[in-house]
Amino acid sequence: MIKISICLLALAGFLSACESKKTQADQVEETAERQTVPYDLKTPVKRFTLPDELEEISGLSYYKPNQLLCVQDELAVAYIYDVKKEQIADSSLFGNYGDFEGIEWVKDEIYTLKSNGDLYHFKPFSKSIARIPGNLPGKTEVEGLAYDPESDRLLIAVKEGGKKNDKVIYMYDLKSKVLFQGMILKEQALTEAGIDPKKFKPSGLAVHPKTGDFYLLTSVGKRLVVVNRKGRIVASEPLDSKLFRQPEGICFTPEGTLYIASEGDGKAGYILEFAHQP
Repeated sequence: MIKISICLLALAGFLSACESKKTQADQVEETAERQTVPYDLKTPVKRFTLPDELEEISGLSYYKPNQLLCVQDELAVAYIYDVKKEQIADSSLFGNYGDFEGIEWVKDEIYTLKSNGDLYHFKPFSKSIARIPGNLPGKTEVEGLAYDPESDRLLIAVKEGGKKNDKVIYMYDLKSKVLFQGMILKEQALTEAGIDPKKFKPSGLAVHPKTGDFYLLTSVGKRLVVVNRKGRIVASEPLDSKLFRQPEGICFTPEGTLYIASEGDGKAGYILEFAHQP
């Protein structure tokens, strides 16, 4: 009986030690995942004041060296903005009026996103425009379009709609041409990360070219949230409302330079440039 008791105690101690190590490992992993945004969001490298056509800028994408694609939420026009010349280099009409909230350059085509989830894609300056109906649940409003080269999918961030204060990222697979619910940021996870779920309404989305992390921008609540590919929030930083009047668009260059666009809100729209901090 004594030997059995000793064995049971030893086993209990071993299991306890394993559990302790597991807990410690989880804590280390969790701590390692928490990081700071690798950009000095208080000190932009440059500010680009936009012309009247882009006062209501609502989407941003990298196009070519020194050039960005822009869309504004009232007109179906894709603008090419040259950051070196600091002016619109060209534009491409793809429809009539509408509430357009995102734009992305993918495989020599321009994709734009309407607030109801519909996607439009076309070659620059082409009159042949294709529409992909979103068919999202009723009362769902989306803002923010990004392309993930690793999965070859378009990412669409939900601003309003869904269960409670959870935030969904829909994914459109370019190969299968299927739209599905790809990632959910739970209300509890947002709260635990120090983010007010009621004020987290994504207005922009981009995939970092080096890490593959998803960068979610929110105009309501003024915040930048970084989510890894497992759906875990790894970084979050508030945005100065004086610097970011109404942040709506976000994109990266292939080298990692960050651009964030803000609507004018009665004044000129603008784009801020931030250098990657190694």
